[in-house]
Amino acid sequence: MKKIFLLRLLLVLIAISMIIMNCSAAEKFPARNLRIIVPFGPGGAVDTTCRIIAKIAPDYLNGKKIIVENKAGGGAVIGQTYVSRAKPDGYTILAYTSSVVNNPLTKETTYTHKSFQPIGMYCFDPEVLLVPASSQFKNLKEFIAYAKKNEVIMNTPGFSTSHHIAAVILSHLTGAKFNYLHCESGAIQTQQLLGAHVDCGMMSFGEALGQIQAGSIIALGTMADKRRTDFPDVPTFKEEGIDLEFGPWRGLAVPIDTPKDIVEILAKAFKGVVEDQRFIDDMAKVGYPINYRGSEEFAIYVDKQADYTKEILPILKSQK
Repeated sequence: MKKIFLLRLLLVLIAISMIIMNCSAAEKFPARNLRIIVPFGPGGAVDTTCRIIAKIAPDYLNGKKIIVENKAGGGAVIGQTYVSRAKPDGYTILAYTSSVVNNPLTKETTYTHKSFQPIGMYCFDPEVLLVPASSQFKNLKEFIAYAKKNEVIMNTPGFSTSHHIAAVILSHLTGAKFNYLHCESGAIQTQQLLGAHVDCGMMSFGEALGQIQAGSIIALGTMADKRRTDFPDVPTFKEEGIDLEFGPWRGLAVPIDTPKDIVEILAKAFKGVVEDQRFIDDMAKVGYPINYRGSEEFAIYVDKQADYTKEILPILKSQK
């Protein structure tokens, strides 16, 4: 009986010590610099916006820096896998995008979107259909009419990315014929469009903003609910009778087993960054719209996006 009592007492003491250790870790967090793993190459929307976050973050993380690391490959699978296996201590953060939902449904992965705990969302960026400046297509109606009868080369930053899915949905709704050329990053995709090596591309508006402004790439239509005030000549797909509103979302997440207290610290710091005027100004300069969701709200949003993607999965797989 005495041995059983001592064993129980030992277990209780161990549990208490673990609670104290966790609380202590949370109180000290962060004690060193953190990393955001961007699962895409440099120069794209995810990389650019994460670097904006990293620039401001020290003011909300006790002076500790966030180092942005690019781990591209496999349409984001390499970077996402890396973070899913990282120590769940809050120091390794994933640039959490739509692809974290799409990849496990279309590829062999060791993770799902449930392998991560969202910290927060900061952006929803409507898709835009782009063509080179030298393109024969001058408007969306003309492009769709041609693509229904002739196969056109469509580039994306990777299979099963939100851009690819947007193109698949567009093809399904209109009958447009696309031959896909998947790249490893938005930067490479842009270069292909600039060089007219492809007929068209699907990107987020923010990613293509500079090239659209320069006139080196032409925007035929956007998958937004209304036209952008700074680009009043770019129509929405809905205006052309195509009921399609779609685009990538961007946020941050950590491995699912990260202690709740640390997630709360990161979420509070992230909210501070998103509300910071410097972040607002920098996002406006590069053309990425801010759309904030907190940790819990973001998790619900991602679950709904996963359900939606599962519905169109047969169509997506047929494009592989």
